[in-house]
Amino acid sequence: MIAITFLLFFGVVASPSLLVAQAHPGFENLNLSSKDEAELFFAKGHYKKSLEKFKEVLESEGETSYVFRTMLKAWKALDGLADAEEFLLNYKMSHNESSHTWYAWGFLNYLKNNFPQAEKDFDRALKLNPENGLAWNNWGAILSEKKQYSAAVKKVKMAIEANPNEPIFLWNLQKIYQEMGEPQRFKIEYENLLAQGSKKLVWAYGKTLVRTIRQRAFSSYSKGDLENAVSGFEEMLKIYREMGDIKGQVPALFSLGLLYEEKGDAPKAQNFFEKVLAINPDHIQAKEKIKDVN
Repeated sequence: MIAITFLLFFGVVASPSLLVAQAHPGFENLNLSSKDEAELFFAKGHYKKSLEKFKEVLESEGETSYVFRTMLKAWKALDGLADAEEFLLNYKMSHNESSHTWYAWGFLNYLKNNFPQAEKDFDRALKLNPENGLAWNNWGAILSEKKQYSAAVKKVKMAIEANPNEPIFLWNLQKIYQEMGEPQRFKIEYENLLAQGSKKLVWAYGKTLVRTIRQRAFSSYSKGDLENAVSGFEEMLKIYREMGDIKGQVPALFSLGLLYEEKGDAPKAQNFFEKVLAINPDHIQAKEKIKDVN
């Protein structure tokens, strides 16, 4: 029973995207914007409906690089990049050029593996708006594909500087370090940022580290390796505390309670459940665990 509870709790925490993918079946009747509906259609794999909604978004809410990116991913899933190119050509005729439209061309050429042209397109996008993080990030991804790692890191760090709250950029940086054969470099940079007191970047790096550690801990647990699962969650809790992320500490503490309960260490498990309730007195599962013992 403990294992099932842990897996269910851990599965939701580890895969928040599942909450998006499992959209309410009647969401069409909810009061959602066209953009919300388009993103839900995309998450559910309804790519044609998603594209139609995103076209409405372009006209009603305006263009963004993120909208173009998701549209192009939908066309890619439909094996319809030729349709995407036709759409962009028509769009270009009736709209002024912008950083977003040049990003769209760059991402289209990136998906077509036409990297030289994609780099030119991203360069044009960034000349119009140096804060276009997606353009920096995709350019970095191209350089990484070409094994030009130092240049790739510089581009992706420009993306992070433009928007440190975008997890895609941090994941890409971490991936590049792994490809370089320097997997610890990301954590070292996190520790340096922590020492410097760079709060925004500490948060960005910390969230990415936690997600990586969580996946590793879950893998250990699924193999019956409770010791390494515990170590993983203890490391996550340490990072949450360093970041000052009170909300993030709650699932880490509760998971440690479940793990120690499974190990047969009831006093330590109860201690973690009590720490959960100290932060969130309304935590239903933790209250149930305390009540069961009493």
